[in-house]
Amino acid sequence: MSDNRIFTIGAFLEPLKIQGFNGKDKWVWVVNSFEDESFKDGEVFNPLETAESLEELLVDTTEN
Repeated sequence: MSDNRIFTIGAFLEPLKIQGFNGKDKWVWVVNSFEDESFKDGEVFNPLETAESLEELLVDTTEN
């Protein structure tokens, strides 16, 4: 576990360095893991934390 990991309501976050559109590096927070239910359009929606594609990332695991 990273010493830089933080908790927000329902998720653990960790910093990730990315290259911005201007070619400069910047730091952003990304979800490391979910701790509680997530919601999409007012309905329970529990996504995967990581995936190989955007489509797979948007798979609802609520019923699995």
